[in-house]
Amino acid sequence: MLKRETQLLPDAKWKALQLCIPITCVDVLLIREVNKSTFEIGLIYRNTPHQGRRWCLIGGRLFLNEPLRDAVARQVHDAIGKHARCILPANLQPLFIAEYFSKRVSGSLFDPRKHAIGLTFVVQIQGQTQPQGEAIDFRWFTLDQLPNSKYFGFGQRKVVFECIQRFELADGCGWVQSNR
Repeated sequence: MLKRETQLLPDAKWKALQLCIPITCVDVLLIREVNKSTFEIGLIYRNTPHQGRRWCLIGGRLFLNEPLRDAVARQVHDAIGKHARCILPANLQPLFIAEYFSKRVSGSLFDPRKHAIGLTFVVQIQGQTQPQGEAIDFRWFTLDQLPNSKYFGFGQRKVVFECIQRFELADGCGWVQSNR
């Protein structure tokens, strides 16, 4: 992990910057295999700035000169604890790119704080999870147990299903890209 080169901006400067340019973020869709035909999605329950408490992906901004794999691991550790170990492929690539607008745009994702580009990574973890930081709770859901859209923050249920459509669980081989 690279050492952070700069301190975080003071809150006032950070808020002003968010009003001027899109912010690059990493979003993490946690998965785990239950058996050969079933997998679960891990979500955090957190306060959102405009909807109250909702189920969300783990995620947040990318720091200056921070490698993507370090940002993914940092966000996971910040939300569900240092004992949750990410299993990341050597060639880590986002599965989906989500755009969150700071103004409501029909059919688009919304985050009133900023225009953000979310690089969404599908990640397996091992170890114990302990909600912390912005995470009030953490749970695993099978696809048929996923919360209804109104209980998802930032419209992220769309992101979850986009990722699911792009990947399928391969027989004994973990996740592979779908040809659908």
